[in-house]
Amino acid sequence: MKKMRTGFFCVLVLGVLCLLASRGALAAGMEADMVITNGKILTVDSADLNDFTVAQAAAIYNGKFVFVGNNEEALEFAGPSTRRIDLDGRTVIPGLVETHNHIYSYGSHFFPEGKKQVGEMDPPIPWTSKEDGLAQLRTIALGKKPGEWIITSLVGARGMVLELMLQRGEINRFDLDTVTPDNPVQLSGGSTDRGLVNTRALELLLERYPNLTGVIRDDQGVPTGMVRGVANLTTQYEFWEQVPPGDLAPYYKMEMEEIAAQGLTTVSSRLFPNHLAAYSWLHARGELPVRMAYTLEAATRSETPEAIISRLVGLQGGSGEQMWGAGDDLLWMIGLSPVSIDSVPGSGGSCINNTYPREALDFPLWRFQIYGPHGVCKLTDPTYHIADMMRAAAKYGFRIAGMHSGGDRGIDQFLDLVEEVSREYPDVVERRWSIDHCRFLTDEHAERAKKLGLMFSCGPKYIYGGKRGDIGAYSVLYGEAVAEDVVVPLRRLLDHGLRTTLQLDQHAFHPFLALEVVVNRKDSSGRVWGPQQRVSRREALYMYTRWGAEYVLKEDRLGTIETSKLADFVVLNQDYLTVPEDEIGQIDPVLTVMGGKIVYTEPEFSRAVGLPTVGFQGDRSGWLRGIEGEGARGR
Repeated sequence: MKKMRTGFFCVLVLGVLCLLASRGALAAGMEADMVITNGKILTVDSADLNDFTVAQAAAIYNGKFVFVGNNEEALEFAGPSTRRIDLDGRTVIPGLVETHNHIYSYGSHFFPEGKKQVGEMDPPIPWTSKEDGLAQLRTIALGKKPGEWIITSLVGARGMVLELMLQRGEINRFDLDTVTPDNPVQLSGGSTDRGLVNTRALELLLERYPNLTGVIRDDQGVPTGMVRGVANLTTQYEFWEQVPPGDLAPYYKMEMEEIAAQGLTTVSSRLFPNHLAAYSWLHARGELPVRMAYTLEAATRSETPEAIISRLVGLQGGSGEQMWGAGDDLLWMIGLSPVSIDSVPGSGGSCINNTYPREALDFPLWRFQIYGPHGVCKLTDPTYHIADMMRAAAKYGFRIAGMHSGGDRGIDQFLDLVEEVSREYPDVVERRWSIDHCRFLTDEHAERAKKLGLMFSCGPKYIYGGKRGDIGAYSVLYGEAVAEDVVVPLRRLLDHGLRTTLQLDQHAFHPFLALEVVVNRKDSSGRVWGPQQRVSRREALYMYTRWGAEYVLKEDRLGTIETSKLADFVVLNQDYLTVPEDEIGQIDPVLTVMGGKIVYTEPEFSRAVGLPTVGFQGDRSGWLRGIEGEGARGR
């Protein structure tokens, strides 16, 4: 027995010596591109959020972490050409993974006046009356050649004038024909769900799709020109002008640089093909400053979703731990998007079980009842093919993600549908189908979602909006006690063992404000809503890093600071774990690194450590940060 122990000890010592020798050999043979030292590195490297490693230093080589640990050992990887950054005690976190943000549209503030964006062909009209609107359309037509499309919308709340006129039948395609006899026209109102076309446009649509869903007809079966659902969206996809990707890409890049300055290194969004072409243009030139995960919208906006989905097989698939999407670590697909199963509560569009009152002080649009007393419920609305699209996704092995959701009835209908398809295709429960926004989730919803393996991407902004936002709307509809408990109920979701991430879904909403709001549950006025749904700041950090990486199907590559993981990290000007919780939103990155590449530096920090000033250095006055008196300011 003694001889066996002695032999074991010798083998153990030899193994340790070999390990140390191999580490030394590795360090000697590998000159790191970057070494960061003297930091407080929150690695998020443990499934137990109370037991992750807090490291001092890290070494980065070829875009990955090759060492995470103490200063002395990290410096073994440094050579003459290594960039060495002394963090002087600053806190470091993994790069934030944003799971629902429409950054293509948020980039609009970078576009010069007159520069076309996707879906913009003609100037919007400040419609005040039927006669005025038609006169303005006539003016636009005078500048067009015969056969050229006129695609325009109504400015701001004026869109509701058209919506109301459509609802009452006070305007139709024949009215448009009187001022645009030689040009096809699509006119949008206050929503993306319906519009008005003239006869020339209608003929083009029906020539291609004679039985197109969503072409509204009168009692005699004659099309009125109003188009809803699939008909309206088909017009956008198949007749709108494609903007050259090189024209869009520079401005999309500017928006990406701005969010990198906020600490985001990965963003997920659903994309039009024209948007995707622009991001692909940047990727091909090595100019993406943050990673882009995306869901495709195309099948939802089609008369024949199964015909499209069956031809996309191979672009995304898998289940369980073997989920994948076509692309690489910079630009990749993470599923198909139904786009939305309803609309927003502020317009009376969320699909709810209660009814919208005609009058509500903070929600004047409810008086129009544009979508009816229960909102627009697209999963059961025959003018949409969203339910058919989701059934086809289940059949052909796809994941559903990037989906707008709102009211309780809409969530009920979605869960019913997932339960239906999972009976026929049992592996659906392993495909990480997702519900985005978390605007209204009850305990029953959470229990059903757990059985279906669903993920959630939740938006703190729905709390921050207060009484004039979502939580205020549901307070009117269901009472404050209910609203406080069902809007972004992160504690409930976590307690049910559900996988939950954070999202912004709004330009200029600072990611650190999102982290603050889920910790303190305060709106822009400082009022606390539903304290029972608070989460800890460690839980919030996991949602925005480790668990976000799972949402974008890259948990083996992103979301933590560990050897072999991609070197995405953010250096902060304050300690996230100790700063007062009401000041988390005022934390700023001083350095953002994506794949070992510096994509943002704060000027004072860059001067102090000898780095170049990189990335977004523009106006931050519109950023929402949770500062008193800030209100609903933003761009």
